[in-house]
Amino acid sequence: MSVKKKKRKEGIFNYLMGGRIFTSDIFTKNAMLMGLIVLYSFLYVSNRYQHEQEIMKIYKLTKRKNEIRNNLLIIKSEFAYRCRLSEIEKLLAEKGSDFQKLTTPPYIIDKNE
Repeated sequence: MSVKKKKRKEGIFNYLMGGRIFTSDIFTKNAMLMGLIVLYSFLYVSNRYQHEQEIMKIYKLTKRKNEIRNNLLIIKSEFAYRCRLSEIEKLLAEKGSDFQKLTTPPYIIDKNE
């Protein structure tokens, strides 16, 4: 019995590798189905590749957007710090300006007086 199994295994191997499968009825009857399966597998692989490329592009753009947002936040905070009245007074004092803070309210000028 084991001798028959060995011959059968060798027969299937020779049948597949020898090219006799292409001339058999199984292949000729299902050639359209096999071709359709191959076509669908190519479409699936190409679609998956394009999808992966789009995901990588979205990831890069998201990363760039976050970098720009962080830089904008840094610039805003620096601008707010430099616009404080105390910082402006320090800068004017360093430049040698004779700027002084007003301690009395300004006067209203009347045309009638």
